[in-house]
Amino acid sequence: MQPTVFILALLIGVLVLAALVSVHDFKYRKIPNKFLFAGVVYFCIVFTLMFIFVPFSYAGKGLLFSIGGAAIGGLILYAPYKIKQVGAGDVKLMAVFGLFLGIKGGLLTILVGAMVGGVWALGLAYRHGGLAHLWYNLKFMARSAYLSGFKDMGWDLRSEGAIAMPYGVALSIGAALVAIEQLHLYAGRFMGVAG
Repeated sequence: MQPTVFILALLIGVLVLAALVSVHDFKYRKIPNKFLFAGVVYFCIVFTLMFIFVPFSYAGKGLLFSIGGAAIGGLILYAPYKIKQVGAGDVKLMAVFGLFLGIKGGLLTILVGAMVGGVWALGLAYRHGGLAHLWYNLKFMARSAYLSGFKDMGWDLRSEGAIAMPYGVALSIGAALVAIEQLHLYAGRFMGVAG
């Protein structure tokens, strides 16, 4: 059996998880652990089958990249979590996306998710008339970080008047875009067409 089949299964899993999380996080502002747990179980099933049907060296290398992706995805969002900019669910979600997409895919997901989130945040600020307030907050954060010697970065943007957004949606869009790009590449290989 071709390893590509298992990679396609993982990428489809990313799309399903991203869709479930996006809808739930947008509607309820919470990422349920049951979705993340189901994603990890699915990943374990796919990789167990991969170890059975694919050469051990290939499956082992893939597992190491996946574990690295989970570690990097979770660790990169841990700092924003500590200063209350993202929720714990966002950190866990990014670790699961990193597990599915590996190191490079996890980093791309964070990058694309940050761009989606940034554009979305600017749109929300514009819609709520908060662009001037946004600029004031950015100057305040930079000034307070500088004056504290970059030691006190404990501001909380969840203050009154702050515009909240479900960041899991932005991360899910980033993961879905990365997965779709990879699906195009691997589906072409699977079908025998140059990707």
